Amino acid sequence: MEIDRNLRESSSGDTTDSDFPVALEVRTEGAAVELKAPSQQIPASTARQKDSPQYRLHFILEGHEAGITSIKFSADGQWIATASSDKTIKIWHATDGEYELTIEGHIRGINDIAWSLDSKVLASGSDDKTIKIWDALSGRVLRTLRGHTNYVYSVDFSPKGNLVASGSFDESVKIWDVRKGVCLRTLPAHSDPVSAVHFSRDGTMIVSSSHDGQIRLWDTASGQCLKTLIEDNNAPVSSVRFSPNGKFLLSGALDSSVRLWDYLKGKCVKTYLGHKNEKFICSSTFSTARAVLVASGSEDGQIFFWDVQTKDIVQVLDGHSDVVLCVDAHPTEAILASAGMDKTAKVWVYG
Repeated sequence: MEIDRNLRESSSGDTTDSDFPVALEVRTEGAAVELKAPSQQIPASTARQKDSPQYRLHFILEGHEAGITSIKFSADGQWIATASSDKTIKIWHATDGEYELTIEGHIRGINDIAWSLDSKVLASGSDDKTIKIWDALSGRVLRTLRGHTNYVYSVDFSPKGNLVASGSFDESVKIWDVRKGVCLRTLPAHSDPVSAVHFSRDGTMIVSSSHDGQIRLWDTASGQCLKTLIEDNNAPVSSVRFSPNGKFLLSGALDSSVRLWDYLKGKCVKTYLGHKNEKFICSSTFSTARAVLVASGSEDGQIFFWDVQTKDIVQVLDGHSDVVLCVDAHPTEAILASAGMDKTAKVWVYG
């Protein structure tokens, strides 16, 4: 199974896969909830050094007054957005980290943000139970979407930008018409809080994950559940996303594992181990600019890189002083952004 090649292949007209899954602290009303699950750890010292990518710290983004829960590159690669429990979103230049703008409007902490494909609009989900749609250039709120009855954990734009999917502590997934500001469909998705939602590259499917240990695929148009994937040990699933070509799923769970799924066959094909993730929701992502890698934050303040095919740890980055809640890869360059509970964001470059 040539996973490495399959993850890299693309065709003309493909959409950019720049909206990455969430990095949220599992909590209720700001208090951390320790959801423990069996942990499988291997020492970072076993990381393979041969052919290892050499990412190094490029710059640090500082200014948030609380932990950073989500960090996202815009689809055009020009901007970085960070969201925080301090109720604000900050916009930074991706090339040099220069501060651009602070966006305010939520009355409670923000859990997730997502860029539209044209890099002009942001969506944000908050503990105030709302989703807000923002003009990213001016910081002006365009829409406020109301309907969830509990914290909004995750948001994602469809490739066309006309829809937003949201996942909530109320155990539902909602699909919203952005232009009209109305909920088109509510999916009774899970039996526990929904930790992540993500559109497929063509927008025809949505994947969701939950603390109930399940990953579900949904038909966007009908809301029908197409498939359910279940973790072997039923550990809470903290994040999920489609691969850039849409053929696989990448999920993280609170058993210190990241898994690659062939969802058509309904089975896990790779498991990546070595980082620590037992209490908080630490996101993972694909980096495909130089080599096909999987990257994830860790509760020990590190960022881990695995070779997607061999499952080897190829690099471990140190630099954060607390839990790394979120990571995101630049859409075209070998650049990774990370952020977390130490209130800082760091940008790492290859070379």
